[in-house]
Amino acid sequence: EADGRNIEVIMAKNTKEIGYSGLSEWSGRIQEDFLRDLRGKRGYKRYNEMRLNSPVVGAMLLAIEQSIRGISWDYVSDEGADDPRLEFLNDAKKNMSWSWNDHIVEALTMLPFGYAPFEIVYERRDGRMTWRKFAFRGQDTLLRWELDEAGGMVAFLQSGAPDYKPRTIPIDKMVIYRTRVEKNNPEGRSILRTAWIPYYYAKNLMQIEAIGVERDLAGLPAIWLPEGADTDDSNANSDASKANKLVRNVRNDEQAGLVFPPDWKFDLVSSGGKRNFDTDKIIRRYESRILMSALAQFLNLGQDRVGTQALSGDLTDFWAMSVNATADIISDTHTKFAAKKLLRLNGMDAQGIRMEHSPAGDVDLGALGEFFKNVGSKITWLPSDEIWLRGVANLPEADVETIEEEREKNPSVPPQFQFDAEHFEAGRPPDDWRRKRQEKRLERLIAEFFEEQKARVLEEVAD
Repeated sequence: EADGRNIEVIMAKNTKEIGYSGLSEWSGRIQEDFLRDLRGKRGYKRYNEMRLNSPVVGAMLLAIEQSIRGISWDYVSDEGADDPRLEFLNDAKKNMSWSWNDHIVEALTMLPFGYAPFEIVYERRDGRMTWRKFAFRGQDTLLRWELDEAGGMVAFLQSGAPDYKPRTIPIDKMVIYRTRVEKNNPEGRSILRTAWIPYYYAKNLMQIEAIGVERDLAGLPAIWLPEGADTDDSNANSDASKANKLVRNVRNDEQAGLVFPPDWKFDLVSSGGKRNFDTDKIIRRYESRILMSALAQFLNLGQDRVGTQALSGDLTDFWAMSVNATADIISDTHTKFAAKKLLRLNGMDAQGIRMEHSPAGDVDLGALGEFFKNVGSKITWLPSDEIWLRGVANLPEADVETIEEEREKNPSVPPQFQFDAEHFEAGRPPDDWRRKRQEKRLERLIAEFFEEQKARVLEEVAD
């Protein structure tokens, strides 16, 4: 008994979390960024301005969105395609009031804002708990986070409700997509964070450039006052005040025109030489830095009549890698905090289930063919491999059963299934794989039959 108590004490000490993440926060408000303008709602306003006002940022985010919207998302089980849990999850995803594609678009708001919070809304259907929708909770409605002593998320406190009362959403009822989980920061980090400085300078330079164009880039307006003019700037009606107002407001537009009192002189003062700075070149440099921050430099190729096909291929490879990483975040987060949770709510085992996605972007079929040519004989081909390859090559779709039936009709036997005496010595005949597949299919049919009979009997008893 004493040994047992000692073991419990040791286990309690080892399983208790002692330290904390080190996240900088104050009363549930994240203070991690050293720039105050990029924290909380002020940060939301600036990132929202970037994505809505900047054509460069908008093109970059749209390219990511369109690439990911072309991805197919599927649930996969370690037990194979006949796993009944897959059908349950697919039905739950398909029957939501909001489509999965709409959910993906809203989930991608994690890119400009660092995170995308959703409340999971359930409903009961056919005696089971299922999803009604993943309700998006806008980042600008965040009041504060409720965190535990170790820095873990407890709840999302939301403001701006119609009744003006804060809403507390438990973290167990949410799925939050984050670009980064550094220090377990619930707000992640915007992919536009490193683009803020070039965006800021490019924005201000464009404003200066626009002012210069509006003044025809001819110089500064200047007025010479005559002798005896009133030069008292404190008096709004003095000659000096009127002249100051005039030089600030002079514009060359459809209503351009000037009327002067006697002896007043007006001119545009010019430097008389070429400008020292090319604003267009500087703005382009800052815009290229914005694209570089998200590995989207390929969007600039060809605009300056420079770049090679090899360079384009390298840049798009980096881009595809980045987009696939974003899709991985969505699939991994959905698997852990939505799919497995739904299975457990319905008393199902959640092990071995995950969401996977097809590759983003176009696949180089020439390079893929060369790869299969070199290693194809060393791969054990499965029906799922052929389904994936058909999708990549845009060939007609075919399910697993159709592929297996066609293989059975084909008299040629794959090398991995050829006769080998070792199979019999190990108690595994060469057609063992086919027999197991048929057994699983038969078990599934029997289970479905008894479920239907059970439902029918219960219905008759109720009547």
